[in-house]
Amino acid sequence: MIRILQVYPQMNNAGTERVILNLYENIDTTQVQFDFLVERSGELDEKLIHMGGKIHYLYEKRDKTYYSALLQFFSEHTEYKVVHTHTHERMGLVLKAAQKCGVPCRIAHSHNARNDLPKLAAFVKGISSIPLEKAATHFFACSSNAAKWLFPHKVKECNVLYNGIKLEDYLFKEEYRQKIRYSLEIPDDAFVMIHVGRFAKQKNHEYLVKILESYNKVDSSEWKMLLVGEGPVERNIQTQVRELGLADHVLFLGNRADVEKLYSAADMFVFPSLHEGLGIVVIEAQASGLPCIVSEAVPAEADMEIGMLNSLCLQDSFDKWSDMIVRKKQDTVSRKSQKDAIMSSKYNIKRIAAQMQQFYLENGR
Repeated sequence: MIRILQVYPQMNNAGTERVILNLYENIDTTQVQFDFLVERSGELDEKLIHMGGKIHYLYEKRDKTYYSALLQFFSEHTEYKVVHTHTHERMGLVLKAAQKCGVPCRIAHSHNARNDLPKLAAFVKGISSIPLEKAATHFFACSSNAAKWLFPHKVKECNVLYNGIKLEDYLFKEEYRQKIRYSLEIPDDAFVMIHVGRFAKQKNHEYLVKILESYNKVDSSEWKMLLVGEGPVERNIQTQVRELGLADHVLFLGNRADVEKLYSAADMFVFPSLHEGLGIVVIEAQASGLPCIVSEAVPAEADMEIGMLNSLCLQDSFDKWSDMIVRKKQDTVSRKSQKDAIMSSKYNIKRIAAQMQQFYLENGR
């Protein structure tokens, strides 16, 4: 058995972390085991340890002392032949330290594609990508946009690895729909939209609420929006919802461990994100058979090609977004009839895990 060191600041139940967890849950752990180098404790730590993973905590505020600590760590842990870093500010330092200590396989993995950085920050990011590109031996990204964003000079060498999910977990189930609606006191005939994402600028909740304000003017029937997640702008969005008179329609559900059940309870997924490397929640929503209305920031690779994904520009009016919701609300496609198309999708985690496991075995001996 070989042990792979996964590097990310904190293992919470969020986008990139869920990608890593999905991979971990579907590889053969008798052959490949994951360990983790993190800066802070996270929500998934206990689960990862229960699965057989070791968690190493390493945090230094200053980059110089962090780099020194990394050198010591890799000098003491020569068992790691593969270091797999995932998008974060200090991944270049991790890869550089691993290179200096002779780790043979060093992976840079991009999960994002920001297009809203201020000019100075974008310039700094561009410069910082150079040492990262020099220190890594292999490059992975969840989409071509994510590759271009993090390592622009290595795009041709990059392997696009789709963010796979356990598709069968997200298939529509009527029993989930009934139980969730009952628990949230939502009538059976109500139209329910859902958004899943951290309350942060990237997810564009303020824009989403303005879409809902426009929609409320054209639909007098019973409707709800489920907002799943937590984050720094949550209180601001709660205030905005109240001020626009939408408090009876919008439910703040916080972080949930039953997101796949929430999708079954909903009728549509709305996601006007500012930037995405891929957007794994968009894959999850399609797997549940939900019509998805997303911003053009969601890359083309997120389309499962089952006729569920609809893109709009963020420069479009709020009325245009609400008109799209009205049109797609009228579509009557049986969610159960899509099962075969969904299960044959390129996002099947079993296929992706097998591909990644083979890579680890070939490079981790």
